[in-house]
Amino acid sequence: MSTLWSGRFDTAPDAAALEWGSSFAVDRRLFEDDVTGSLAWTRALAAAGVVAGDEARRIEAELAAILDRGRSDPAFVDGADEDVHSFVERLLVERLGDAGRRLHTGRSRNEQVSLDLRLYLRRRIPVHQRAVARLVRALVDQARAAGEALMPAFTHFRPAQPVLVAHYFLAHVAALRRDHDRLGFARSEADALPLGSGAIAGTSYSIDVHALARDLGFSRVVANSIDASSDRDFAATFLYACAATMVHLSRLAEDLVIFSGDGHHFFELSDRLSTGSSMMPQKKNPDPLELVRGKTGRAIGDLMALLTALKGLPSGYNKDLQEDKHIVFDAEDTLVGCLAVMPPVVEGLTLDRARAASAASGMLLATDVADYLVGRGVPFRSAHEVVGGLVRKLVAEGREFADLHIDEWQAASDRFGPDIVGSVRSEASVAAKRTPQSTAPAAVAAALAEAGNWLAREGR
Repeated sequence: MSTLWSGRFDTAPDAAALEWGSSFAVDRRLFEDDVTGSLAWTRALAAAGVVAGDEARRIEAELAAILDRGRSDPAFVDGADEDVHSFVERLLVERLGDAGRRLHTGRSRNEQVSLDLRLYLRRRIPVHQRAVARLVRALVDQARAAGEALMPAFTHFRPAQPVLVAHYFLAHVAALRRDHDRLGFARSEADALPLGSGAIAGTSYSIDVHALARDLGFSRVVANSIDASSDRDFAATFLYACAATMVHLSRLAEDLVIFSGDGHHFFELSDRLSTGSSMMPQKKNPDPLELVRGKTGRAIGDLMALLTALKGLPSGYNKDLQEDKHIVFDAEDTLVGCLAVMPPVVEGLTLDRARAASAASGMLLATDVADYLVGRGVPFRSAHEVVGGLVRKLVAEGREFADLHIDEWQAASDRFGPDIVGSVRSEASVAAKRTPQSTAPAAVAAALAEAGNWLAREGR
């Protein structure tokens, strides 16, 4: 196995320990980023006069050839090397000899691993944001298709008040848009160049790090070389964004498991995205949704794993940080898989309008009855007590508000007028809302239009 540090020792490293400590099986995913960083470092060395121009051009040409080969043939990125950095440098030295050995001048693996992971997240996060936007689009499309359809909203897992089905779908849109923003923040946190920090104290060569940052597309340079060598806040921020997104995917999955189940059956899942039972012929199981729910724990665990590794480290680089890539890639893979399956699940939903609307009536209109009394001068707390008494009576008798005659209304309160009969309806409840974030049809229409504009900007 090739290492970059063998000169210090007079014996070969223990083979088993070296293999155990190798990270190439994991960090090979950073191959493109490692070569990209090395190309820019070569140009910076040449600009500083550390490497002659002709040698720098030869190094660049070979690095470009290595990059092209790795992109066209992923199996090429393999070998008995300690890590991806050793792999790239070994190939370069095999092709150029001493010229290849000049590449690492003034540079440490400590800053190189940070650079590679930052470059990786910068290019990968937009892919995940587009996947989030695809799910947002599926939810928006369902909201548009629902139109004026009604369903119950829940608190404490009990039916609470009527809402538009579109308003329900837009609730998940709101959460996912926050996830989209969080991923963007993680990308901006990774957007700082660590090169020039050396192993911990900086570099003795006159590297123009600001020009190097521009070359690699970074907006800024890190502030402190000691901090840079051990900073993985950007990775933790990405992991938090993954975990938060997975939590929201899990909640959407749980909703759809419940609302498509026999207890509610507001939605029907597509046969294409359900499974059956090996024993019970009647079963239609929401396995993809259950797997999303189950996999959420992985993403949360990955965040905890990195934070736990970081919390006990002294300043400067420590080998514990090698775990960051395994953790980041595991969370990313979990997120990618779940974001791939959720849009088709949502796209395949069929709404049972009659069943959902039926569940959005009855005692869910109690607050509207209280608001009716408030509109006639009754203090809300008194109105609440009056309507609570009516609810007790109706529940005991197995009746609903629509069953009450005017004399029964007025027996409860003389503030009820004849217009109360027939006016306590789910459609009226929804239409009565006035705030812009509410389920009022006009508010939902405005929210749908705004979500469409957001998709036009971010969903490309």
